[in-house]
This record gives sequence, structure tokens and C-alpha cells, in this order.
Amino acid sequence: MTIEKEIIKADRNYRRKLFSGYLIVIILGILAWNFICPPLLNILDNLPNKERVEVKEIIAHLFLFSFIPVAIYLIAIGRKICKYNAMPYPGMKVIRDTVVVTGKKANFRGKTLIILGIVVIILLITSMIATHSIILRFKHSKFFSPFFINVQYNPKCPTESWTLC
Repeated sequence: MTIEKEIIKADRNYRRKLFSGYLIVIILGILAWNFICPPLLNILDNLPNKERVEVKEIIAHLFLFSFIPVAIYLIAIGRKICKYNAMPYPGMKVIRDTVVVTGKKANFRGKTLIILGIVVIILLITSMIATHSIILRFKHSKFFSPFFINVQYNPKCPTESWTLC
């Protein structure tokens, strides 16, 4: 007695579009790195320290935030796999011939994708909070605050902090 496995055939057109998209993203990244980043870095170098750090923090947060759509996509695919109890789910395009996994294995894989997406979002949010808190600590420490405030320390001030007197 043989068990026949259902195989979903590869969609060549989808594979071509997917890899063309990857190639375009790589080319755009290289062009941005070579032609957009240097002028932006020159502009940032001319800013005062406080503004430079704030702009770089915003850029870091935007970079981290750009991974959230990927996490949402993982969650959506995982939910569809759990809903149909099959991986790949019915109607899903594949880039190579794929055996359909059903039952507990498919459900486990779907839940794993959902958990992975949630973990990515949690890590991104905690990374944003951590970078912000680290920068705040630098801004408010006695050693680094002169770099962020355009006021010199006045020993005649009644307080021991960096203030205007």
C-alpha cells in the first residue's frame, strides 16, 4: 500500500517575479548606499551634537521599524496555515515543487511562524526602547551632557548640575 503525497508544482512566473524583486531591492540598496548616504552623512556632520544624535536615533528607529511588515507577513502566513491546516495552504504560490504537509505538522509550522512574527515585533519594540533609553542616559550624564547642551558649566551656580545661571 502506497501513500500518495500531494505535490504543488512550482510557479515559474512567481519565482521570476520574486527574484526580480529581490534583485531590484539589492540594486536600490547599493545605489542608496553609494549615492544617498554620503550626502546625508555630510549634512549630519554639520549639525550640532544634540540634533545629530536625535536624527541618527530617528534613522535607527526607522530602520528597525522597517522590519515590522515582514513580521506581520509571517503572522498572516502562519494564521492561514493554521486555518487550512496545510502547508502550503490552498492557493499559495511556491517557487519550487513542494509536498503539502497537513495535520499536526502543518499546525505546528503555522504556530511557529506566528510566534516568530510576534517575537520579531517584541524584539523590535524593545530595541527601540533600549536605544532611546541609552541615548537619554548619555544626554543626562554629567560627563556627556556638555556635548548635548550648548551651555558651559558654571561653578558659581548654586546647583551642581549643568544649568543656565
